[in-house]
Amino acid sequence: MSLLTSLPDRPLSAAAVAALNRADAVELAVAVDDDDPADGLLLATDAWVKGLAFDGAGWSVVETVGVDGADDRYDALRACETAVRAERDGDDTDASDDPSRDADPDGDASDDPANDADR
Repeated sequence: MSLLTSLPDRPLSAAAVAALNRADAVELAVAVDDDDPADGLLLATDAWVKGLAFDGAGWSVVETVGVDGADDRYDALRACETAVRAERDGDDTDASDDPSRDADPDGDASDDPANDADR
């Protein structure tokens, strides 16, 4: 039985998240938000972090990120948290739509270094 199929077909109460956090199958289980019951979870082992979202019919894995160390785990938790929030909020954007990753995030082409060759 997988961890995902062992979850009930409903959001988890704070007590259920705490019990999951004590389970041997994961090192960390935490709700994405403080809402009770929780409809978004982060689960972590020494090898991966998974973001899970409850969609009304059951739980699904939204994101899985492998980890190699403590620094990787923090980044993996953040990535999975972002993915769960986006899934739950119906946001279909991905990292390529993130303005912080744009070459010209402010949209002002006049200050774009790529345009300096034309001056």
